[in-house]
Amino acid sequence: MYLIATNNGLYKLDKELEKLTDGYEVNDAILPYICSSEKGVILNNKEVLVNEGCWRLWQYDSTIYASIEGPKVYEIRDGKVKEILNLTKEAERLSWEFPYGPAHITDFTIFRDYIVATVEEGNLLVGKSISELKPIEFFADMHNLLVSGENLLIAAANGIYLTKDLTSFNKVISGYAHGIENLGGTIVAHIMSQEPLIISRNHGNSWEKVNVSMGISFFA
Repeated sequence: MYLIATNNGLYKLDKELEKLTDGYEVNDAILPYICSSEKGVILNNKEVLVNEGCWRLWQYDSTIYASIEGPKVYEIRDGKVKEILNLTKEAERLSWEFPYGPAHITDFTIFRDYIVATVEEGNLLVGKSISELKPIEFFADMHNLLVSGENLLIAAANGIYLTKDLTSFNKVISGYAHGIENLGGTIVAHIMSQEPLIISRNHGNSWEKVNVSMGISFFA
């Protein structure tokens, strides 16, 4: 089963395509929770748990974390919801911006025993827990994270960055990167281009284009 989040609803693809929600924009889902920048965090497509714009859901252990515009993070556990991180003051102080509303966290991962999170658009966040996330010096319009081998890869609006230590960051390819995933040992990334797919076979150290051409490139 696959879940497909779109700007007019959430779809489930199994043997057939089934629409699960009404026509509102959905950014992410970990059923029964739905994350929408329009509606917030919704349970079972009915009950609104957080009435603020939601951009990402992340499950770690038995807890779900909701990335809320601000940026803020809410913890959802055992049917209870509470705010555990609020970086709105840091966003103002460090000039984090997003063209369509407040800055927000776009992705989470674990790297070298730290939780790392990306901000669109802002500083990279690092901490031993979600509530301890703090901005480090690296700043970009960031979309996705991927750990591969000893490398952490960051997909950003001006390219893909690689770091081994969260101190030194090297841009390994240019372009508007919006999507990066490990598929069977091969890393596949999307860039806004007429040839939108690039791949890496060595943990993101070098990249090559896939011979697929599109008349119009797009990103989700």
